[in-house]
Amino acid sequence: MDTPPTHDLTRIFMGLIDEIDNSENTGDSLYTIVRNKLISCSASNMEFEDKLKGQVYVDNYDATRFILCMIAKQGMTVESMVDLWKTSNNLHIWTVEHIFPQGDLIPESWVKMIANGDPTKAKEYQAQYVHTLGNLTITGYNSTLSNKPFDEKKDRKDNYGHEIGYRNGLNLNADIVAEPEWTVDRIIARTDRMVAKALTLFSL
Repeated sequence: MDTPPTHDLTRIFMGLIDEIDNSENTGDSLYTIVRNKLISCSASNMEFEDKLKGQVYVDNYDATRFILCMIAKQGMTVESMVDLWKTSNNLHIWTVEHIFPQGDLIPESWVKMIANGDPTKAKEYQAQYVHTLGNLTITGYNSTLSNKPFDEKKDRKDNYGHEIGYRNGLNLNADIVAEPEWTVDRIIARTDRMVAKALTLFSL
């Protein structure tokens, strides 16, 4: 099932508003009306899972960013809460970061780590896995991390010694910083974990 364009979503919610306005339902019955309507026009769990295991970044950047932010939010407390929707000049400060870089020119350090020094194999892996959920996180310092080696991305600090790499305190990155290296097997394993979290988090 293709994701409906924005105007279709608007039509669905406008129809819901009309249905609710013209009914005598209240409380739990209103919840049931909205829930049933959303389920009827949503993808099945199987379709959702299939999409989540694919090239999510390419398929829908905004949805990918939203999923990552919501997973990150689950690990926050009142004291550690971060506004992941904050903007500057109408652009989000927190953006999607590729752990294994997405650029055409794969740095030598990454070729060595991801493909044992084989540039052809590295490009093959990049095409298959770079845009999958397991290779993505969010950061406020995307341009600073860029194509840096994995260890530098994990341990990056600003001029004041503040953590701006993957040790920035987000629970989303806990499994990343625990890894000594970043490989295809780790991307696949993290994708599976992230998909499981998303299926639980967004279950209808």
